Amino acid sequence: MGILKLTTPIKKPLSFKSLVRGFKDCWSGYDDKRRQRSVDYSVEDTLLSGLACMFYKSSSLLSFQARMSKKYHRNNLQTQFGVTKTPKDTQMRELIGLVDSQSLSPVFKEYLSRLQRGNHLKRFTFEGRYLLTVDGTQYYNSKEISCLKCLETELKNGDITYSHKVVQPIISHPDIKQIIPLMPEEICHHDGDNKQDCETSAAKRLIGKIRKSHPRMRFIHMGDALYANTPYIEAIREADDKFIFRVKKGSHSHLFSTFDESETNEHEVVLDSGNRLVHKWLKGVPLHKSSKIIVDVMRLFVISTNKKTGKQKSQLVGTWATDLDVCENNVEAFVRAARARWKIENEGFNALKNEGYNLTHNWGHVNGESFNFYLLTLLAFYMHQILDMTDALFQRCRIRARAAYALWDELRVLFNRFLYDSWEDLLHDFLAGFKSADPPM
Repeated sequence: MGILKLTTPIKKPLSFKSLVRGFKDCWSGYDDKRRQRSVDYSVEDTLLSGLACMFYKSSSLLSFQARMSKKYHRNNLQTQFGVTKTPKDTQMRELIGLVDSQSLSPVFKEYLSRLQRGNHLKRFTFEGRYLLTVDGTQYYNSKEISCLKCLETELKNGDITYSHKVVQPIISHPDIKQIIPLMPEEICHHDGDNKQDCETSAAKRLIGKIRKSHPRMRFIHMGDALYANTPYIEAIREADDKFIFRVKKGSHSHLFSTFDESETNEHEVVLDSGNRLVHKWLKGVPLHKSSKIIVDVMRLFVISTNKKTGKQKSQLVGTWATDLDVCENNVEAFVRAARARWKIENEGFNALKNEGYNLTHNWGHVNGESFNFYLLTLLAFYMHQILDMTDALFQRCRIRARAAYALWDELRVLFNRFLYDSWEDLLHDFLAGFKSADPPM
């Protein structure tokens, strides 16, 4: 029995081919400053090859492509990604290191615009805004290899470790599995700056860049207690945005003592399991003892009952500070939104580090631009998120494979071993059990 074709065509702006085209279009006017006589591979071909490597979650893609090219005089890098000339692995690393990282920023904006045109972005709206979680992550660490942009940390034994970190923003929604990554901000050593960069400084730079790239979008910023400070909140307000931040007793002692000593409002929800969600909130609390920042505070408890003994157990889930107007009608929704902050860790960093994306793989420190490999990995992840939302054929493959890692293991084998005219042909062949693949001899 043959594979059924899609009855509803994929929207063109969000198809695999269109996403690759969108990536290429952002590079159409790139100024390659290399001497033309020494240019064997274009920047576009190099970046597309790198993107393909990250898209198929492979760190050894090009050896397969070189072998296939000898047989067919073309390969899947050419048919699916439009690569004219395939660079070798070492050349790809060197050339990617030469590219200005900010040149990749327009691709993130382009993909977001495509989601907006396809009416997918509006599904992420919450209270007329978008939930924007920011968090820092480390993607490289070594005691031996470093570059000019590396952050340095002195250990207790006197050893120095070198690392690369970013502040990553994502758009999420508590009812949607997928997340939308925006262009991150690198935490790194800057030329002429004696003070080492840090997460909060990078996050403040990011606010201005996001407002510049997306002037019509309004956000509710979310993050951990590190971000719940006066300077950062003032920068959010200057951008006409709102916030919900997790707070902790150690860093916000006055807020906690005020909450604990005051009569709070309460809203309860009974779950199907019999557990109860108890929401408590207090309005008009200073963020710190002498702070002019006034917030509403929300706290969530889960009350469970032991079925055998009947004994009840209360567990504190979290405490949050916000400048949204909390009331009986919205406290449950606001807390659900606040808890969606974990999506950046669960659906974001954990996936990038543990689901085959090779995020922490040492691609090299050529010209200090290991950040470019992070960006290519993130853009491949972004494409996967879009296809998971919009591509019915890809969704069928996800269901068939059951586990994401199993699907990509098999798709990577097909991509490396057989020649396909398109991404859709490869997916159809996966669903057919590899019956139509034309094996190279």
